[in-house]
Amino acid sequence: MEKPYISPEQQLPELTVKVVILSIVLTAILAMSNAYLALKVGLLTSASIPAAIISMGLLRFVKGSNILQNNLVQTAASAGEAVAGGIVYAVPAFILIHYWDHFSYWQNFLIALVSGLLGVLFAIPIRHVLVTQPTLKFPEGRAIAEVLITGDNRALGLKELVLGGMVGAAIELAQTGFKIVANHLQVWFLAGRSLVGFGAGFSATMIGAGYLIGFNAGLSVLIGALLGWFIAVPILSEVYHVTAQGGAPTDLVMALWGQKIRYIGIGAMIVTGVWSLVELTRPFVISIGKTLRALLDPQSVPIPRTERDIPLYYVAIGMLMLLFALYYLMGQTIAFDQLGVGASAQLPLAIVAVLYVLFIGFILSALCGYLSGLVGVTTSPGSAIMILGVIIAAVVLRFYLQTQGVSGVDNKLMAVALLIFVGASIISAACLTNDTIQDFKVGQLVGATPWKQQVMLMLGVLVAAAVIPLVMQLLFNVYGIGDVLPDPSMKLENALPAPPAALLAAVSQAVLDYNLPWDMVELGIVVGIAAILVNLWLKRRGKTISVVAVAVGIYLPLSTSVPLFFGGLLAYFTGRKLHDDSRINKKRRQMGMLLACGLVTGAALMDVVLAVPLALAHSADAFSLLANDWMHITEILGIATTLGLSYWFYRTVTRIEA
Repeated sequence: MEKPYISPEQQLPELTVKVVILSIVLTAILAMSNAYLALKVGLLTSASIPAAIISMGLLRFVKGSNILQNNLVQTAASAGEAVAGGIVYAVPAFILIHYWDHFSYWQNFLIALVSGLLGVLFAIPIRHVLVTQPTLKFPEGRAIAEVLITGDNRALGLKELVLGGMVGAAIELAQTGFKIVANHLQVWFLAGRSLVGFGAGFSATMIGAGYLIGFNAGLSVLIGALLGWFIAVPILSEVYHVTAQGGAPTDLVMALWGQKIRYIGIGAMIVTGVWSLVELTRPFVISIGKTLRALLDPQSVPIPRTERDIPLYYVAIGMLMLLFALYYLMGQTIAFDQLGVGASAQLPLAIVAVLYVLFIGFILSALCGYLSGLVGVTTSPGSAIMILGVIIAAVVLRFYLQTQGVSGVDNKLMAVALLIFVGASIISAACLTNDTIQDFKVGQLVGATPWKQQVMLMLGVLVAAAVIPLVMQLLFNVYGIGDVLPDPSMKLENALPAPPAALLAAVSQAVLDYNLPWDMVELGIVVGIAAILVNLWLKRRGKTISVVAVAVGIYLPLSTSVPLFFGGLLAYFTGRKLHDDSRINKKRRQMGMLLACGLVTGAALMDVVLAVPLALAHSADAFSLLANDWMHITEILGIATTLGLSYWFYRTVTRIEA
């Protein structure tokens, strides 16, 4: 295990009043901004790095401040971001299916609070297992830790971190702000009745993250992308006669990806995710055993400060209380008597739904935490986890209804609402686990006390849950969501699309209508099994691939997977150049990590800076300098920027002086 920056023996002030106050303020601000972005474009900006930098800037003027306090501030703020992702990704689906006509404050507050706290508790038992896995690189967690350590020790790589940050911020400004550099390229055309072509992304963030996750994971993601986009697209476009529908090839490909390809990725993630979690069973059991022995006999297994979690019996009691709260919320939200089942079957159905959130939610949250360590929080496909949870829930619901003699769903609206509630609970918990595992990795690297991080995560959940329902209702009143406009005078083109919530509503309805592409899910399961078998064969020859990363590569858009591979390729070539363990090459490798962390940090900060004026202007194109006619020029600049960035990065890392 990596040596922490602050040793377990050191006792520094950590959980203090100033930390709590600053955490509350930053969590509220960053959660509100992320709620808007989640409704507008279905994306989030990283709250951890901005919170860490703001905290360092403010606490520097307060006597006795230290790195562990700054870490707790970013921990709480990141929980606020995760709550924004979880609740705003799912709950607006109630509006889109016309089940709600507004966001009830207390109902939404409790849904966000209960499911968010559940996600934090899910992460505690698996913390040690995941953060110590050598195959999980935690790219964003390392970036945050480097920001904190560099801020605490100005002489340690500050130049490289700032340099990478400036480059990442400049590229992000050119892409997201001025739009003079494209962030992706899609070239698709017809070859007979098939669609063929290629795509790529130009993202400094993803290149930096790819460098941090390494060549193996980047290559595995690329293998999945090749299977999904360059093999499945031509074949399926001909099989399903996609080109006969008419339209631009690029639009047809994106529609095919949304309707078919992504479900292959989901099927592959089912198999590879379960396989990966099974492989973690032994270390998980060992870790739990040590914890239980320490609880029964504290003197037998001394636990260092940096390994002290909230005791498991408190975690168990907390989960039990949250499950009762979830049962109450479900009863207040869903009218079970309108599902067509008898009165005697309604209580068991509600209990099954709660237990489903507990067991399937824990498995999917653990998978999300694993993906967080593998490819990073931002790249981790949370929407796939949400879809997967809803698909399984729909199958369970249909089976239960059939056992009760209900051949069809009497009230489909109520059934869809139940699936959305379950999906919202699972994705909220998974988003928190996804983020929490990253925070635990940061804590491991800097030498934090885990139980204090866990307390701050719960505080972050509480604060975010308190402010986000207000933001959602305000935005709904001003813009509307999807095709639902609270005021007839509103314009549909100004409505917030809420892409993840629209996807959740569509999938829930499709499953109940038997319209889900089960053949694609089954094909994905076959692909996942094949990836596992290939990996077992490679292991016998001393090589390996990440089977989960292959599945993720099928699901992700090319704008994400390709630059991730580029970053991994950079790691491979710089690693070959700096292969020996001389003092200068050790320093170069360390500076390369800092430079990559800087790229991720700078781009994240620029996203936060741009979010405010773009939101006030009600347009993502407010600062655009080029018209759509110049799109090809921006794409050429995107290619040139990516190649130039890669060359600059390689030369900078390999030529750092001693």
